[in-house]
Amino acid sequence: MEKRAKICILTLGCKVNQYESNSLAKVLEEAGCEVVFSLEKADYYILNTCAVTKEAERKSRNMLSKIQKENPNAKIFVCGCSSQNDPTKFAKTNVLAVYGTSKKFELADKILNCIDGEDLACQINTEISKAYEDNYLAHGERTRAVMKIQDGCNNFCSYCLIPYVRGRERSRSLESVKNEVELQAKTSKEIVFTGINLSAYGKDLGGGIGLKDIAILMQNYPGVRFRFSSLEQDIITEEFLKMLAATKNFCPHFHLSLQSGCDNTLKAMNRHYNSAEYYKKIELINKYFDHPAITTDVIVGFANETEDDFEKTYEFCKKCKFAKMHIFPYSVRSGTVAAKMKNIATNVKERVAKLSALDKQMQQEYILGSKEKTYTVIVEVKEGKYYTGHTENYIKCYFESQKKLASNQIVRVQIQDFYMDGALAKVISY
Repeated sequence: MEKRAKICILTLGCKVNQYESNSLAKVLEEAGCEVVFSLEKADYYILNTCAVTKEAERKSRNMLSKIQKENPNAKIFVCGCSSQNDPTKFAKTNVLAVYGTSKKFELADKILNCIDGEDLACQINTEISKAYEDNYLAHGERTRAVMKIQDGCNNFCSYCLIPYVRGRERSRSLESVKNEVELQAKTSKEIVFTGINLSAYGKDLGGGIGLKDIAILMQNYPGVRFRFSSLEQDIITEEFLKMLAATKNFCPHFHLSLQSGCDNTLKAMNRHYNSAEYYKKIELINKYFDHPAITTDVIVGFANETEDDFEKTYEFCKKCKFAKMHIFPYSVRSGTVAAKMKNIATNVKERVAKLSALDKQMQQEYILGSKEKTYTVIVEVKEGKYYTGHTENYIKCYFESQKKLASNQIVRVQIQDFYMDGALAKVISY
């Protein structure tokens, strides 16, 4: 059957953007279109942009230029955080609509209307929804499905633009989450729940609903493991961890956002905790889980970060023994409180390099601490002679197999040694 049109969807940024792009793809494919996710010649393009840093915004604008170069006659639709922040920078030649972070779903309808012959002048719509938009439903994915259940943020960290471009916190109804879990469980062996501030899930729904209810829901699907994409330290309590530890299909991988290990910097960042409070959460997690993966984000070179402040962050990260750190040089975002601060940070590249070296060292130490332990791996792809997949605690494993393995197949492996960006492993059962 001939496809109605070929549509290229290009996504920058977080798992929330990925989920929303996949939802658009599902609608377009069900309407008879071919959808691709890498830059190539197509009839229509959707560019889903990111604004978390200046570099992300630059990449978003550059991607628009690449689309126009790839196909000078392209019909382009733009959405996302960067176009929410400054839509005029995307209202260029061949761009038929510029949306922000809300109502992205309308772009699928606009493309289908264009296919049917409707002419569009460039439209700009950056109104932010006050309610959770519950018309998204992503593909049933193999291996690992990402599921968005929350949007918006009320935290207003002094460096962050996201509350301004994503709006206030709002949650997906538990009934809606149940419906999509039922769908994804038919094809996926793992679900990753995500949101802009995932820890705030349920606060606006009333009745004490929260992430604990997501875990309780997943107890009904023992054949599907699950993880939370990113958490804030305030959700880490004895009660929450006890419940997670009793949930056999929960993946003990905690991405616990830090940003700085220096109390002065945390206060200037408006992070609402200090390093001692954060470390107590690390200790709690280790109390309830054996060798959990605790990963984090760290901003280096924040406006008021002195050399001494950075050293405090460095020593604190070493103390936490993270399994992995995502390290970002501070990016000034116009319109935020931190943009008004005097930037006194120096030697930022050197600081990033030093912390990155510690990150590599801690990754190796974490994996070597997993040596001889056994884990469940969901097979993803084959890279050369090795199959690859991730353990429950998110170690990427490289392993050979005498049997031919299929994507989404589950195997038990034993960690052998640190290797590349993960671990060499040995299959011990199929």
